[in-house]
Amino acid sequence: MKRIFLFACIGLALFGCKDKVSDDNDMNRYVNKWLYDNMDLLYYWNEELPDYKSSYSNPADYFETLINDEDRFSAIFESYEDIANRLNGVSAADVGFDFQLYRESSSNDNVIGVVNYVKKGTPAASLGVERGDWFTKINGKQLTITNYSELLNSFYDSTADVKITFALVGNGQITNLSPTTITKVVNYEEDPLYLDTVYTVQSKKIGYLVYNFFTNDSGDESMKYDLEINDAIGRFKDENISELVIDLRYNSGGMMSSAINIGSMLVPNLTTGKVFTYTEYNQNYTDYFNSSEYKNQSTDDPFVDNFATTITADYPAKQTYTVNNVGDKLQRIFFLTGSSTASASEMVINGLKPYINCVLIGGTTVGKNVGSVLVHDEDNTKNQWAFMPIVLKYFNKDHQSDFTNGFTPDFEIDDNYAYPLGDVREVLLAKAISQITGASQVQAAKARSFGAEVRSVGLRNKQPHGLVVKKKAIELYQQKSR
Repeated sequence: MKRIFLFACIGLALFGCKDKVSDDNDMNRYVNKWLYDNMDLLYYWNEELPDYKSSYSNPADYFETLINDEDRFSAIFESYEDIANRLNGVSAADVGFDFQLYRESSSNDNVIGVVNYVKKGTPAASLGVERGDWFTKINGKQLTITNYSELLNSFYDSTADVKITFALVGNGQITNLSPTTITKVVNYEEDPLYLDTVYTVQSKKIGYLVYNFFTNDSGDESMKYDLEINDAIGRFKDENISELVIDLRYNSGGMMSSAINIGSMLVPNLTTGKVFTYTEYNQNYTDYFNSSEYKNQSTDDPFVDNFATTITADYPAKQTYTVNNVGDKLQRIFFLTGSSTASASEMVINGLKPYINCVLIGGTTVGKNVGSVLVHDEDNTKNQWAFMPIVLKYFNKDHQSDFTNGFTPDFEIDDNYAYPLGDVREVLLAKAISQITGASQVQAAKARSFGAEVRSVGLRNKQPHGLVVKKKAIELYQQKSR
C-alpha cells in the first residue's frame, strides 16, 4: 500500500509508546496523549492548543477539544487502513452511486436524497439507477435530520446489500416506489476521471472533463489516474480544442500532487520554475525548513510548488512522462462548481487564476485553503486511529488565499439533475456552452419544492474533504523527529 504521510509516535520519550495497554480506558488515554503530542508538533494552530490534560475520553471526542475555532476541516478516523484506501479511491464496500441530500420541507424533519452520478461497473448501474433518481428510505426507514448519518452508514458497512426506497418527485409530491435491493461492491476502485469528450458546437471545439476526486493512483505508485488525465488532455490538444470545461461540482479534493499535475496541464506557457502555489506552515516546520540541517539534505524548496513539466511513475517500472499541456490553446477555462467543490479543486482554480481567466458556473465552493497530512501510529499496532490535522495554508503566485467563504460563481445556477452528466442540455454544461457560442442552451430547472441542502460532509461518498500533502521536506522532518 502506498504511504500517505504516515506520521507516527515521534520518539519513545516524547510519546511513551508501549506494546500492551491494560484496558479500554488506558488505551483511550494513550491515544489521546498521542493525539495531543502530534498536534503540538504538526498542527497549523499548534501555538493555540489548550494545555495538556490526561483524558480517558473517546479519542474522537477528545480530538474535538483540540480543534481551533478557525479550523473546519481537521478530521479523525477509527481505522487508518480504511481512510488510507479511501484517499486512493478504494472503498471497502460501496453502494455504487454518489448522492446529495436535501430537507424535504422546512415544515418537517424528513430528508430526501438524489443520485448525482452512478459509478461505473457497479450493480447499481446494472439495475438502472440513474442521475436524478430520488430516494427517501434506507432499509425501510425514512431519512430524517436526526437519523440520516446512521442510515447512510449502511451504504458502506460490511453487509452485502442495502434496500433503498426510490421515489417519483414532481409537482410538490413524493410517491414512494417499491424498495430496490442493491448489492454493494467490495473493494471498489473508483476512477476519478468520470468522463472526457469533445463537442463541436457552431464550429467551436469544446473539451469537457468530469473529474470527481484527486488521486494519483489506487495505491500502487503507477500514477495511472494522473496519466489518464494527461492522455485525455493530449487528445484535447490533438483535436485542437479552443474551449475547455472542467466539471468539479462533486470533487471534494484529494492529493495535492494530482492538483499540481492537473494544473500543469492547463496553465498557459508551461515552463520549469513557474509558480503554482506558496505554502505557509507552523513555526516548527518553518524553523526546520530554514535550517542548515535541512538545506544540507535537500535542495527542494518546501515553501513553493512549481507547475510540473513531467510525471514520474514508479510502477511497474520507473518511467517519466511529459505533461500534455493545452493551456496555450485557451483564453479561459470554465469550471463547473458546487457545494462539494473543495480543497484540491479550489487549489487548481486559485493557482490558475493569475495566469488565465477562470469562469465559474454553478454553486459557491467550500472555501478550503488549507492542507492536511494523514497521521498514523506506526509504533503501536493496537492504536488503529488516524487523523488528518491541518498543517499548512496555501497561496497562489500573487499570494492570494482569500476564499475561506468559497469562490462565488460568475454564473450561479442550481444543479437540477434533469439530464445525465455530459448531456449538452445538462444545466451547468449548457450554460458554459451558451457562454462559448452565444446561443442559449440552458433548460428550465426541474421544479423542486424542497428545503435546504443537508451538508453531509464525509458521508456523501465516504470521501473526506481534504488536500492531502506529500512532500519530501515533510518526510525529512518526520525522520528527524523520530
